[in-house]
Amino acid sequence: MRPDIVRAAVIRRDHIHETARLVCIARGRADILPPGGVEMERKSFDVCVVGAGPAGATAACRLAERGIDALLVDRARFPRDKVCGDGVGPRAVRVLEKLGLYPSEGFPGKYGLEGVRIGSPNHGVLEVAVGEGDPEAKAGYVIPRERFDGWLLEQAVKKGARLWDGVEVRQVEKRKGGLQISGSMDGRPLSVTARFAIGAWGAQAGKVAGPYPARVGGGRFAVVAMRAYFTGLQGIGPYLEIHFDPGLVPGYGWVFPTGPESANIGYGMRQDFLRKKGIPLRRLFEGFLDTNPSVRRYLEKGKRVSPLRGAMIPFRKARLPVARGRLLLTGDAAGFADPLSGEGIGTAMQSGWMAADCVANALRHGIPARWASVAYASSCHKEIVWNLGLASLVQAILIRPPFGSTDRILDAIVEKARGNPRMARALARLIIGDLSRTAFLDARNWGKLRRAWRQP
Repeated sequence: MRPDIVRAAVIRRDHIHETARLVCIARGRADILPPGGVEMERKSFDVCVVGAGPAGATAACRLAERGIDALLVDRARFPRDKVCGDGVGPRAVRVLEKLGLYPSEGFPGKYGLEGVRIGSPNHGVLEVAVGEGDPEAKAGYVIPRERFDGWLLEQAVKKGARLWDGVEVRQVEKRKGGLQISGSMDGRPLSVTARFAIGAWGAQAGKVAGPYPARVGGGRFAVVAMRAYFTGLQGIGPYLEIHFDPGLVPGYGWVFPTGPESANIGYGMRQDFLRKKGIPLRRLFEGFLDTNPSVRRYLEKGKRVSPLRGAMIPFRKARLPVARGRLLLTGDAAGFADPLSGEGIGTAMQSGWMAADCVANALRHGIPARWASVAYASSCHKEIVWNLGLASLVQAILIRPPFGSTDRILDAIVEKARGNPRMARALARLIIGDLSRTAFLDARNWGKLRRAWRQP
């Protein structure tokens, strides 16, 4: 998103006043208020959404659609970059469809992905066209977060959400009939009350005090990753690529194309494995660029056009609550990234939608706050948590298989899938998050896999 578009939604205030920046949104238009205007005198809202990433912006969109008085705050100044693989997969697209934002003329995804490439440890490559036989089926898009998050935030603003950016939230406290959200804006204290709060603050839970666990994940419950953007790439095509290196599973390198000759290229490794290997993540990233045959071919005339940046992706710990009273956690704040793929935008947006609906139902129909939390927790466990638990189980089996080695098993899976289109499509759908992890519990699928395995 162009900076001038975002500036139209984010109104800059003079730093000598108590609040340096404010966006006041009134049903379809932004109003510039004088210093000390009535909007900043407001200290109470129905809902405060903390964090304006995909989860928070989705929640704000849905709340605004349902006519709920919601405040959206974020510590960043938009537009801002965010370290990520940038994959906007089928699950995220389905949420955008429900919001009426896809397809749309302003949608920032101009380069639709058509399939998946999977590189095995022995450098065999499986290429799968996801849309074969179904021209509407897509593997999704790769959209840099600076563009995607800015666009989604703009849609929330257009729908009527109030945005205060540059707000650092440090505490969420229980108050009679609601919550108090405290922090600062440009170094000055700021406090508001809300009947509900939606926590969408990503992996920064340890920096916010309140009625929830301080840490989502760490060690084997987190992945560290690095990425950079490249242009001038040759032969990448509209394929989402994942490559496994010998002896480094569950780590993998990726090539996620943002255009015909550009891509987000990165490397991720589970934190505990990285410590055991004793190899700096930067070295793994550089080795991926230097030794992987596919990547070397792409980079013959390519060049890096951004700094190499890293981030942590937290995963769920067992029995971690997703709601406490009037506070509902979404996205990375709840540990909703997929342990198999590391993808988290889709589940973040899905959880943001569900949290907004549960809160809106409670406010609209006078439902007790505790039942809104119960309803949200139930929806999350049914739609997200159960799948993530199965993904963790599959990952654990792959890392320590009962027979053979992880590398040999992955080599064999890729080789078998190259000769079995149905197996290949199922594998591709698992990677892009378009196939529920409950497929691992279906005996019929295991029968199909056994028959495919026996084929010469």
